[in-house]
Amino acid sequence: MTADAPSGRAPSDAPSTTVGSPAVGRLITGLSLWWTAVPVVFVAQAFLGAAGVRGPLGDGLVFVMLWACVGGILLAPALGYAVARATGHARARKRFATMGALSLGFCLLVALFWQFAMECAPGDPACS
Repeated sequence: MTADAPSGRAPSDAPSTTVGSPAVGRLITGLSLWWTAVPVVFVAQAFLGAAGVRGPLGDGLVFVMLWACVGGILLAPALGYAVARATGHARARKRFATMGALSLGFCLLVALFWQFAMECAPGDPACS
């Protein structure tokens, strides 16, 4: 005799590895992948912008890729954390909290760099 429940599911005392529907798992995976892809997309859009891809299509592509990066670094951790908390995914909640902390640190470094970059006027010999 087996200890399985009659419906073929795991016994109730076994720890559940998945909580919620498969759609929620796919949403959490998609948000994680979106955040993970941000550096690659950012480098690609920087190369496209620096390569001189001009015209309405090129400018639009660079614009869309830039906003995909901004959304991925700001929205993906926040939305992922909210979904993981609402559905009870403890491991995903920890992962999205870590992503949010890393994103916040990156945004603070960019803001600090931007502040230092704005202190020097272009061509000012004192900033060389």
